[in-house]
Amino acid sequence: MTLLHRVNVNELPRNHLKAETGDAGREVNRIQTVSREKEERHHIRHEHTGEGNRGVLRVPMTERPGTGTLEEAWNLAPRGTEASTLVPVPDAECARVRVHGCGDQHSRRDSLEAAVQADPGLQLRAERLIRGLNDEPHGARPLYIWNQDSPGIGPALDDVSMDDLSLRFQTVKKVQPRFASDHARLQTHVLHLVNKQLAEGGGASSATGTPLSTIRVIKLWYLLPGILHSFDGRIARKKRYNSLKRGDISSVLPWLIEYTKAASARSRGPAREDTPDDKFKRAARACRHSGGVKDAARALLADQPSPGNDETWARLKAKFPHEDPVQVEQAIAEAIAASRTEEEEGSAPRWRPETELDPQVLLQVINSRSSNSGAGNDGQRFSHLMSIVNTKIGREEFSNAMSSLWRRLINDPNAFPPEFWTLWKQSSLIALGEKCRPVCIGMTWRRLIAAGTVREWKPKLEEIFREADQFGVAVAGGVEQVAMDAQLVHQTGHWVVQTDCSNAFNTGKRTAIMAQAAKSVPDLVGYIARCYDEIPAKAIYTMDSGERRTIECKSGVQQGDGMGPPLFCFILVPIVLKLRAKYDHLGVCLKAYMDDISLHFKNITAENIQVIPDLVDELEAVGIIVNRGKSSALPPPGHDVTPAERRLLGDAGLPIAEEGITVVGVPIGTDAYVEDIAMKVITEGGADKLARMLVRMPDKQVAHLVTSQSLTQRSGYIERGINHKLVKGACKRLDNMVMWVLEATMGLRDTEVEEEFFQDDCQPDRFKLKPYQQAQARLSTGAGGLGLPAAVMRRFSASLGNLVGTLPAVIAALRGPLGESVRVRIPGTVLVERMGDAIKELNQEHAISVEILKGILPPSWVEWALEPTGETGRRQPTVAELAAHDGESTTPRKAQHKLGKAINKIQLEKFMESLEHLPQEAVPPTRDNPYGGQEARNMAYARTRSSQGQGGHAFLRAAPTDRAREIPSNEFVYATRRALGVEEFLAERCPRCHRGREGEIITTVHARTCRRDGAQVNMHEPLKYALSRALNGLRVKHDVESGAPFTGERNLSMDIVIRPGALTNASSPGYRNKGILLDVTHADPQAQVHLRNGSATSDGIAAQASEARKRQHYARPGHVSFDERSFKLTTLAVESFGRLGEEGYEFIDELATHAVGGRDGGTMALKGVFKERLLQIVSVATQVAISRRVQRYKLAFRGRQDAENRRTRSTSDQSTPMIWGWSVDAS
Repeated sequence: MTLLHRVNVNELPRNHLKAETGDAGREVNRIQTVSREKEERHHIRHEHTGEGNRGVLRVPMTERPGTGTLEEAWNLAPRGTEASTLVPVPDAECARVRVHGCGDQHSRRDSLEAAVQADPGLQLRAERLIRGLNDEPHGARPLYIWNQDSPGIGPALDDVSMDDLSLRFQTVKKVQPRFASDHARLQTHVLHLVNKQLAEGGGASSATGTPLSTIRVIKLWYLLPGILHSFDGRIARKKRYNSLKRGDISSVLPWLIEYTKAASARSRGPAREDTPDDKFKRAARACRHSGGVKDAARALLADQPSPGNDETWARLKAKFPHEDPVQVEQAIAEAIAASRTEEEEGSAPRWRPETELDPQVLLQVINSRSSNSGAGNDGQRFSHLMSIVNTKIGREEFSNAMSSLWRRLINDPNAFPPEFWTLWKQSSLIALGEKCRPVCIGMTWRRLIAAGTVREWKPKLEEIFREADQFGVAVAGGVEQVAMDAQLVHQTGHWVVQTDCSNAFNTGKRTAIMAQAAKSVPDLVGYIARCYDEIPAKAIYTMDSGERRTIECKSGVQQGDGMGPPLFCFILVPIVLKLRAKYDHLGVCLKAYMDDISLHFKNITAENIQVIPDLVDELEAVGIIVNRGKSSALPPPGHDVTPAERRLLGDAGLPIAEEGITVVGVPIGTDAYVEDIAMKVITEGGADKLARMLVRMPDKQVAHLVTSQSLTQRSGYIERGINHKLVKGACKRLDNMVMWVLEATMGLRDTEVEEEFFQDDCQPDRFKLKPYQQAQARLSTGAGGLGLPAAVMRRFSASLGNLVGTLPAVIAALRGPLGESVRVRIPGTVLVERMGDAIKELNQEHAISVEILKGILPPSWVEWALEPTGETGRRQPTVAELAAHDGESTTPRKAQHKLGKAINKIQLEKFMESLEHLPQEAVPPTRDNPYGGQEARNMAYARTRSSQGQGGHAFLRAAPTDRAREIPSNEFVYATRRALGVEEFLAERCPRCHRGREGEIITTVHARTCRRDGAQVNMHEPLKYALSRALNGLRVKHDVESGAPFTGERNLSMDIVIRPGALTNASSPGYRNKGILLDVTHADPQAQVHLRNGSATSDGIAAQASEARKRQHYARPGHVSFDERSFKLTTLAVESFGRLGEEGYEFIDELATHAVGGRDGGTMALKGVFKERLLQIVSVATQVAISRRVQRYKLAFRGRQDAENRRTRSTSDQSTPMIWGWSVDAS
């Protein structure tokens, strides 16, 4: 089959086949223009149904269950359907048409074939499009027999008006697992219907309007999330799914519209201020969804919604100015015409992504989004799409259908009717805070397509924006480069001017956007034009009264458009290039990050200061207003501003900042100014407020997750942007706040009173945790800590990591007179000097070896920083040394990660050394100070060794996204105390084993190890059933407490018996072919028996002893109790602080391998996800069981005391209370 028979030339978008060969390229476009519509009709008619058979219903002949067999088609067909309509069209006929053609002659196609075959460039371009444009989804087999015109679908959709579709359909976030498969199939089927209808020419026509069938399929696609996921409980969710699977929404859809209208019209009344309890509940709900920890932090810090009254409405309308629609339409027409203009002879072909419109890109976008992302008016959420792509049909058919929709939107946007674009552009509008900050939430589909497009076009966008010194989009580390550039310019003795633009995203003119888009990304102009054409983008705002009001976005980039940032940056590209060409030789440089525009001056002169009014005029011409009152000029360090400079700056309307300015959030100026701004980032930037909220939060598990993943990271930005010395005070305050939150959430007595602590500048003088316990808390969970990193230590890796990737890039980008002046002075700057101080401090004070430093940082930096200091101080490095890329880590992220690991390793070694200073004998707590004891050295070693390594402290990483990983607050408090060795005083003797009669104090250590009170049973049963539930979730067939594998000689049973062949995807033959006898057991390394065996000096001693004991019991030589040819004995031994035994860890690894389909079927990354979840489930079950064991012991002891008190006061002793299953008199 020739190339042209495989590629339908008429379906290729314009300019895809380049005109570099002259006549051949022009002939392609001529054929497209003359015969496109005729050829498409001919192609569709023959390829899909055959001549004259357009009415035949195609049903796939497939053996896969539930995918459209003849039997299923018969059952789902509407009554009265003729049996003949259920006969599928033979695939052989379709294949014959595709391969041999339809028999007609196509002279133009035949004449073009030779030219295409003779040109390698045209061949390559055509072959890249074979898979794309000619492989349309309308050839996909339908999953259900019905379509948008079926009797149970079409009439119901006709009753829904376009005004009804402007309602906001409220939907649930999660798709229940039992509906996941049906949900994926229904979404895939409807998306196939959309693609098929559009492929068959179902778009709008100027003469006849939009076909009814097209309007129906668009409505169905838009309403589908509401039908399936609405909150309306009057029709059960299962019934909704079944109705739609049958192809009948005649009863479901009217209920949905009625429910949504009633909810929309309901008066909410004046918005009441959120109470802390409201925020706590929202944060807890957010954390119960995947990726919801950061959303939980946002919920705790969220601004109060503005009242939905006329005042707010007026302020919102003022933020959406109008632009002349005639000029916009003219600009769009010119942009489309320019994008279709033929390239000159011999010019390079237009840039296109290597893997064009790849469905994997959309899958990556979906998986990168938070499950808590808001829904558009249609109710579709990213969490719904995540549920789909987690199924096999979602990863295959649905992703291909998404890619087909994406391809058509980009390459043929005019195929979509006006009704589609009306829904595509509309969004819901909310206002936040006193300033009424507008936030629009657009369709999830639009956000998905926009994000995928920006990802695919990122290389091109990066090229465009780097050339124009615009670092806001597509430039990795752009914000750090802008900040460091400004720092170096200032420290080398030059001026820095920072401008402030007002409401720029809403006021920038679309005429400027379209003109630059036609030059920069002509292949995207068609899609951009349809998004910003005469069909207005409606933002719908709901008043407190329930009234819905609409704002039409007619200027700037649309709120909620994922392509908004690059489109806005297009506005500034020609302005920056024009001013650079005019003023670069005068020592002026412009840098932009979105709408933050910085100007760097070699010096201020009457000639170059004109760049300020020129910039203001250029921005005003494109609708952007510069607020000169908030803009400012920063003189060089130690420079006395001359009267002439003051006059020139005054004439330009720029005030002079004596102390400093802030560039993209990074303070630049005097040391005092920088330190003050860094401290305000912590005190006023949300850290203080978040800390105060977390200590009051009822859900302690969520509070800890927010503390470890959000509160500890609040200084991360300034750590990268400010040198390590100036940020030290802010980092110390943050570390003290984190430790205060930890103590407060652990419920330790006499914790600092909140106001006293914050008024005292968060000083750590009266912390209750010992220094070694604080050090342990700051270790990672894998190292046995609580995952609360110290910002004071992290600032080194953040600052140096940023310098590794940013400083050489900034030096390489210097140009012009200003660049040369900066370049020669860089070695003498404070930034470089303090960089050397940081390297030297890491080596000399924190014991990071030279070899490690040279493996992370450029060796030339390390050698210079560690050179012996001469009489005149440290030698200044050369520019060549500073610009070196000879280190292993060339990106800031990699360098920071590697350096952070090296620092953490040293911190762990120091912590382990600090345990040597603990007393040999424990100092018990007292009744007056129940948490004030001091653990013994061997107990501390046993605890820390058990908390490190495989499985240790995994419960601290567990988010409560499912019940198996949810920890109640009391149990979590006990677990965190236990993890740090904080034991509580309970009594002076044990009521069960009478331990303590010789004066030994009973603490929570004894409460969890007392053998007379069923400690092993208390731990064993919850862990066993937690594992059983995990196996059920993975659909691994097993039995609980089964004695079937054992011989009759001994009355034995096994905790969990996994049937032979159940782990078919395991990597080891022993697990793959045999049944697994899984014996679950628990071991406490602080028990005396394990301490005597060396649990304080060796890792995993307690688990090893348990594994040996089980082997001795079930399979000692000569007394094997089961058939070893059919079953494998595996002991899952879990220590109290999380560490798993070797056999247990191997079992978890094999189970994760099986879950992802074996080593060949699943990626190692996905296996790691399953493995981590299984470790978390085991860890959570263990810690909850231990905590409840301790609570049970305390309750029993309290019950005994109460009984004794009553017995003392009573003259009779007739009753004995029963506490937790045992009698107080049983001893």
